[in-house]
Amino acid sequence: MPQEASRTLMQEHYAWIKEVIQQEDMWERVPDHAREFSPENLENLVKYAYFGGFIDSRRVSQLLFLKKGEFRQLLVRWYEEIREKGCWLC
Repeated sequence: MPQEASRTLMQEHYAWIKEVIQQEDMWERVPDHAREFSPENLENLVKYAYFGGFIDSRRVSQLLFLKKGEFRQLLVRWYEEIREKGCWLC
């Protein structure tokens, strides 16, 4: 996530993605440690929503302030993390 992204804007994105997950009745699957805002938790919720099918790649890029081409790199990293640690959906 770029340094220039303001904390306030990241908090707004966190609140929005939290609402999306709650509307899907999947908030109970979110671990306690990810239920409070932090830049890392914003990414974790976006990853969860993406793999849950609640948002698309365009929305991921918007929420995480990605530039063109960065989504693909992020997706590779996410798949590696899921292979190593599993995911909240599993």
